[in-house]
Amino acid sequence: MGKKSAGGGNLPEGSLSTGEERARLVREMFDRIAGRYELLNLIMTAGLNRVWNRGAVRATALRPGGRALDLACGAGALTRDLAKKVGPNGYVLGMDFSAEMLKAAKTRPLPNVEYRLGDATNLEGVESGSFDAATIAYGARNIPNLDTLFAEMARVTRPGGRVVCLEIARPKGRLSATFYGIWFDRVVPWLGAKVSGDAWAYSYLPESVKAFVAPDELAEIMRRNGLQNVTWRPNAGGIVTLHVGTKPG
Repeated sequence: MGKKSAGGGNLPEGSLSTGEERARLVREMFDRIAGRYELLNLIMTAGLNRVWNRGAVRATALRPGGRALDLACGAGALTRDLAKKVGPNGYVLGMDFSAEMLKAAKTRPLPNVEYRLGDATNLEGVESGSFDAATIAYGARNIPNLDTLFAEMARVTRPGGRVVCLEIARPKGRLSATFYGIWFDRVVPWLGAKVSGDAWAYSYLPESVKAFVAPDELAEIMRRNGLQNVTWRPNAGGIVTLHVGTKPG
């Protein structure tokens, strides 16, 4: 039996739609859950998402007065952390394809943050080499064309700047994998449906992780799209990974 899609249709079990149809479904889903997105992230990770975000901010090597681009910024949690890092003389641009997510982000405005509706794989109007760091947290698995994503992130980052990707992964260790199977495959869809009222959205979460590339493959995609010294490390037993690459000077 198929799952209900964001548009009211059915998606086959164990599969995700691709291309424009997938983009539409995912955008509509995020529009619907925007109001409770940050609350659910906090609940589902027991607050660890804040720790992981801080690790991503450190990985950018940003300094006061710096400039950062946060793609798939959602309701702005990482964007705000980046803004604190660069300080009042810095600048952070948060971009997302969900208008409702951006509306939620703008309820907590900061003077050094701008939010903009946009496509992470086509950063039209963003000047090449104009940012000290570019980040994406929990958004890469929603983007079908990872080559274009990281090519654009590398393009807009200055020479010597960093590209950082924080993403959910499937752990390899027995204990972590067992916990993941119970928590993400069973508890998260149930909890997400209860709190957000959207069962499909939080059934999509574990399925999107299963369909995503492995961490070493993601590192290779970053390398072939203009980044060097690419490293990655697991967090929480491999449930979350942090990838970092540097644009050649």
